[in-house]
Amino acid sequence: MKRTGFKRPQIERRRTVHTPAPAGLAARVSMARADGMAQPVAKDAPVRHEGYRRLVALLPCCICGIDGYSQAAHASTGKGMGIKASDLDLFPACADRPGARGCHSRLDQGALFSKDVRHTLEPQWVADTQRKIQTMGLWPENLERP
Repeated sequence: MKRTGFKRPQIERRRTVHTPAPAGLAARVSMARADGMAQPVAKDAPVRHEGYRRLVALLPCCICGIDGYSQAAHASTGKGMGIKASDLDLFPACADRPGARGCHSRLDQGALFSKDVRHTLEPQWVADTQRKIQTMGLWPENLERP
């Protein structure tokens, strides 16, 4: 930027004070009222049980069948914004390992199935997982059976 001998024109700056809208304008504006309309929604507390999560992780992957690399994967049903999935909706899915991407991460990113197929298969995997743990006699005593 070149420097010159000319001064910049001075702009008069005023402090703005917000005033209420004129009476005629306020009558034309319609506002929504929330009196009595918005009620808090009671959320169910999701079941949390670390022992059950560890039992699910001991099972082989329900998608590819590999043993020893499983993680407890939550089903995508029952989740939402601010709503956590219950630990009763778990199934085993294999984790990423050296040289191979696991079913758990591929399932979460939509690389294995479409959402419709996933929503059809997950309840079957959850029921199968619960049945396997019950038949093995390992169901935790302090966890309610579904």
